[in-house]
Amino acid sequence: MSCEVAIKVESIGKCFQIYDQPRDRLKQFILPHLQHLTGRPLRQYYREFWALKNISFTLQKGESIGIVGQNGSGKSTLLQIIAKTLTPTVGDIEVNGRTSALLELGSGFNPEFSGRENVFMSLALQGFHQDEIEDRFNSIADFADIGDFIEQPVKTYSSGMYARLAFASAIHADPELLIVDEILAVGDTPFQQKCINRLYQMLDNGVSLLMVSHDAYQIRSICQKALFLKGGNQIMFGSSHDVMNEYLASTSNTSFKNQNPIEPPITPPPAPRDQSSSAQSPNFSFSIFNTVLTSNGTSNIDKILSQAEVELSFEYRLHGEFKEKLTFVVNLYREDDTYIFGTTTQMRGLSGFSPASHGRVSVQFPSLPLVSGKYKFRVAINDERGQNILSEAAPVCRITVVDEFKAVGIVDIPHSWHHEPLSPISKTNGRHSNRLEHDTSCENRAST
Repeated sequence: MSCEVAIKVESIGKCFQIYDQPRDRLKQFILPHLQHLTGRPLRQYYREFWALKNISFTLQKGESIGIVGQNGSGKSTLLQIIAKTLTPTVGDIEVNGRTSALLELGSGFNPEFSGRENVFMSLALQGFHQDEIEDRFNSIADFADIGDFIEQPVKTYSSGMYARLAFASAIHADPELLIVDEILAVGDTPFQQKCINRLYQMLDNGVSLLMVSHDAYQIRSICQKALFLKGGNQIMFGSSHDVMNEYLASTSNTSFKNQNPIEPPITPPPAPRDQSSSAQSPNFSFSIFNTVLTSNGTSNIDKILSQAEVELSFEYRLHGEFKEKLTFVVNLYREDDTYIFGTTTQMRGLSGFSPASHGRVSVQFPSLPLVSGKYKFRVAINDERGQNILSEAAPVCRITVVDEFKAVGIVDIPHSWHHEPLSPISKTNGRHSNRLEHDTSCENRAST
């Protein structure tokens, strides 16, 4: 393996044997041998469960990869294989460099030993001599910050105290590869921030990082790449931004089919249920079709940059007669159904529109300041008062937004920063300093 590669995983899979009853394990141990000796057909007394199937990726030295997926997707199994506490059923894996692994809570430490004894045992197993461990111990104890509990048996620790000591021990083992499996999730917020700051320092020093987290912000801010697992299968491997977009979209509670129908036939479709008194006549109906999202002169786009100018348009057809006026509606949702934005022509102070037998409606957004993620639109036709839906189409114009990670949340709100020092630095090398810092400002304005 190249000296520039920390981990190389090639088509690995892991199969576990599931026994329905304890005696089936004994049968599997004894009977197949007897069946083979007597020439009888071999029977299998277990069911196969493939926790991982055909996983492949490469981690270069100094890179960081986040592994995401819902519970049971195989994340912890993969980390245990890389940490060599499990062996793969098929495939090859190579790991280059000293490895420190923080796997599930409770692994690696003897609960009967004190924190001090566990630190010495852990580092000794990684090849450190007694004097080297003693030189590092005070630094480990300071980072863990659990006070006198470090002299108490680990079995008396809370999950947070355990996480503190485990992380402190791992980062002081001079790892070239650090593996973290959600153990930081049990720590308090100040300690989590302390750990993340140390992770940044280690990455700057060339340490490779492989971590599991359900925190989208952590993955996108710490990891350059990400691996998305689902049901033991590799769904996507690539940049952390793209993978997290795909993962967050897949965790939506409701699956949708893109409804962007072609122009309907002349035969009128059934009238909408929710209609005004005049709309309850069976003599008319509206249908919406040909919804299009356009940006920079390109139509039917499915991916844009944050802050891009876009236009959403759709056509409608009136079947029959409708003498009242119309209002039009647009709504924007995140893929997980978080409601982001909605407005109508009535809300914008526009008068009702006289219907046409065939019409086109468009709405322009000079800037769409969404942060990275997946989104979808809804469009509708309402009566003039905006109380009754005459026709609607949702979801339409699904789109992926890509940004430069300048903000998190849902929208990148235009803003500016300004710093004004209120007093000079009091002393510099024993002398008073009369020089003020320069004012700094950073502006982030929506571009069209």
